[in-house]
Amino acid sequence: MIRFVLVASLLIGCRISLEDSGDTGGGRSCQVSTTSQTCMDATSHSDLAWIETNVFAPSCNFSGCHGSATDLGKLDLRAGFSRAALVNVASKIEPARKLVVPNDIASSYLMLMLHDYAPDAATPPASAPAGGYMPKDQDSLCCQKLDAVERWIMAGAN
Repeated sequence: MIRFVLVASLLIGCRISLEDSGDTGGGRSCQVSTTSQTCMDATSHSDLAWIETNVFAPSCNFSGCHGSATDLGKLDLRAGFSRAALVNVASKIEPARKLVVPNDIASSYLMLMLHDYAPDAATPPASAPAGGYMPKDQDSLCCQKLDAVERWIMAGAN
């Protein structure tokens, strides 16, 4: 019974698309995790320090991707560098779009790249990223981690 209550509370705390769980570009491709402690801990976070350590470091900051501004991804998501690289910064892939627009998830290209919403839900509507969704060649982030990033953006991305 306790396990049921825990799972139910996680599901209530997360925005989950029941329309699409695939990677066709439709909606959110994430899954709610009830086995990853980090995913479960994400439900109580919206701070960039936690996101840098628990989202960016294990999923983005490795050799050749986003471990420095000179990596292939040209976006430094290391702790202490990510805010300056993300907030109100134009995307290198779609220069007309900002990576993170404080208080506006639908205008934040980062969230489209993370497959948090369908491209047609972007402001303005977009196409699926030409290079594919992030994290590249890995499983999608759990819904709880995406929600933590959303909360950070909606809180002003400070």
